[in-house]
Amino acid sequence: MQKDNLLKIKTMEVNWTVLGIVAFCAIILIVYLIRKNLKDKKEVTKFFNEEIKTEKKFELDDNE
Repeated sequence: MQKDNLLKIKTMEVNWTVLGIVAFCAIILIVYLIRKNLKDKKEVTKFFNEEIKTEKKFELDDNE
């Protein structure tokens, strides 16, 4: 009798409302982070491109 009680597995009901809200928030967070990362990538690329231009200008000035 006690063996039967050990083998029983209680199943939990899925609360679809809470799961849906959590999934929606996770998707929104992922989209936000991707957009933020792309924006930061553009800014960093622009910064380094400008830095390279100024370095080349200083090199040309030094050679004169």
